[in-house]
Amino acid sequence: MKIKRIVSLLLIISIACLPILASCNGKTGGNSGTTAVGDTQDTAPVSATDPKEQFDPKLAPVDMGGYVFQVATRDDNAPYHNYPAHTRDLYAEAENGDLINDAVYRRNSAIEDKYNCKIEMDAYPENIDESTLNNNVDKAVKAGDKSYDLAMTHMMYGVTTATKGDFYDIATFPNIDITKPYWNKGANDGCSIGHRLFTGLSDYSFSTNENVYCIFFNKQLIQNYGIENPYQLVDNNQWTFDKFDQIIRVGYSDLNGNGVSDKDDQFGYASSNSVEFLWAGGSHMAAKDANDIPYMDFLSQRTTDIYAKAFDITNNDFTFSEDQWYKDDGIKIFQDGRAVFHGSQLCRVNNLRGVTFDYGIVPYPKFDSTQENYYSYVDGHASMMGIPLCLPHPEWTGMLIEDMSYLAYKDILPVYYDVVLDVKMVRDEESVAMLKILFDSKVFDPAYIMGLSLWIDWINNIMKKNTDIVSMYDKESATLQKNMQKTIDAILAIQ
Repeated sequence: MKIKRIVSLLLIISIACLPILASCNGKTGGNSGTTAVGDTQDTAPVSATDPKEQFDPKLAPVDMGGYVFQVATRDDNAPYHNYPAHTRDLYAEAENGDLINDAVYRRNSAIEDKYNCKIEMDAYPENIDESTLNNNVDKAVKAGDKSYDLAMTHMMYGVTTATKGDFYDIATFPNIDITKPYWNKGANDGCSIGHRLFTGLSDYSFSTNENVYCIFFNKQLIQNYGIENPYQLVDNNQWTFDKFDQIIRVGYSDLNGNGVSDKDDQFGYASSNSVEFLWAGGSHMAAKDANDIPYMDFLSQRTTDIYAKAFDITNNDFTFSEDQWYKDDGIKIFQDGRAVFHGSQLCRVNNLRGVTFDYGIVPYPKFDSTQENYYSYVDGHASMMGIPLCLPHPEWTGMLIEDMSYLAYKDILPVYYDVVLDVKMVRDEESVAMLKILFDSKVFDPAYIMGLSLWIDWINNIMKKNTDIVSMYDKESATLQKNMQKTIDAILAIQ
């Protein structure tokens, strides 16, 4: 590996692909929403010597007299999401030699020294109920208690909590500026309703990147079967649904010789689920109008064409498809060296540290070569922030969130990209370049954020080998629209 080239790539990533961007009744509207739901970004011109410090919020020190800034989050022990994506962003007990842990510790210590405060974290067990955190926040708000300054919530449960009137509007919160590049514009555009932002995302929660869906490939099997280099296909704008469908068909082998395609065989593609193709192909479930109000916008020729391609790719003898979207058989098959490709969340690299073969990472393919950009959807398990009501000093909470988000952007993310992505996760410099594409192309669909069931309906429909997406949607559309409108009405009714 060429060290100088790697450093250059990582410097590009650390600058270019970083996400862009009172009282219990002190909530007002903001200006965070647009019609876009992709994670595109605009960055101001940067200094050649100090590219990030120009975005320093320059908040003056305030003596908070030992104020405890309390963060609520989920632990890292979910049965099907057991990776460190909820806690390491937020808190470190002490330095221990792990570079990310130590960077987080130094960030928090600097904030504690600047403001004479204390940062603490409560991590609720997730192995029983992912909404435990939200239920406790709701109880505290209803009781008029200040239990937490910040709740790092599951994306979908966060919207539910917001509709109960439990969160402040982040877009208008004191000392927070969501136009700064350490606030994720794509996520905040997807989460806003009527220019109100009750759940959002900043670089304070940088591990959200690991919830992006991507495709892993086994380099040895690529070579064995004479398959075209996926990196070159991406670079040459030939990484498309049709090309992917073509090359996965040469990777199947009936290893157990029983004449039936089963999970003991070798596959061209091991799929975790099929809904990734909806966003990868440039479509969506919902869009926004000029007033930042979401509306269902699912059925189109584009969507039906994508569905047909996704069906063909995932329903054949050359693809292993999970019988449930959260099962682990697909990643195990890839770990065993029995799949050329595997599609899943980027965090699955944590399952691949012990594999003996070399692997690479690419985005999901485009629908066709006329599609301008790649699109990568972010799993709902990603942490989103909500600021619970009844804070004694909202202006202090805003200062702490803003400063910690900025310092994560400036000091922690370079360590994250360098150490985690380059050393622990990916094994070649081409994959580092692919990660820039992934992080620049994140998609946050309003209907998905709201937890509407259409994404599961899509997966189940393909699992049942039903080629008809139109009838499925027609059957569910009235309920989907009703539930969406209920969420919109609840958000707009908040005073």
